[in-house]
Amino acid sequence: MENIADNNSRREGAPDAADGVHDAARARRPLARHATRAFAVAVAIACAGCGSVATTVTGWAPGFMKPYRPDVPQGNIVTQEMVEQLRPGMSQDQVRFLLGTPLLASIFRKDRWDYVYFLRRRDGSTQERRVVVFFKETRLEHFEAGELPPETLADNLILGRKPKPLPAPPPKEPEPQVTLPTSK
Repeated sequence: MENIADNNSRREGAPDAADGVHDAARARRPLARHATRAFAVAVAIACAGCGSVATTVTGWAPGFMKPYRPDVPQGNIVTQEMVEQLRPGMSQDQVRFLLGTPLLASIFRKDRWDYVYFLRRRDGSTQERRVVVFFKETRLEHFEAGELPPETLADNLILGRKPKPLPAPPPKEPEPQVTLPTSK
């Protein structure tokens, strides 16, 4: 019975002996808990809606709030120097050594290998390069290649860094001046 009496006295506004909290403060605690929970639910609902409107959010949101989108490289990296080493008459093994394993090698057209490189940057821009190699009886007959980056710029293009300009070639030496004797 004493416990019930103690609980009743606490409810009547008497200070709690253990922590000194009055009834009015205790009455505010459930309201604070409910407000905190309501706020947490509202924030969760607002954040869940961001995924469905991601395209509109990225237009006005500051950079630190935008989702991270990595660059996505796919395929074979083939540079201008690699293609310059190709010669008609090379074997398939030699071409594979120079350019790597082709991304596309059809079982229906064994005489054609496709080297494709595709890069989708985080800003939405894309790069696509293609080299097609044709064989005749396992020997390189000819190839088709679009514009390819030089070896010195390939890494920078892939990594998204601004490429440094190529070094200037050394100046050419002036041709020696030869004076011919004139006869008088």
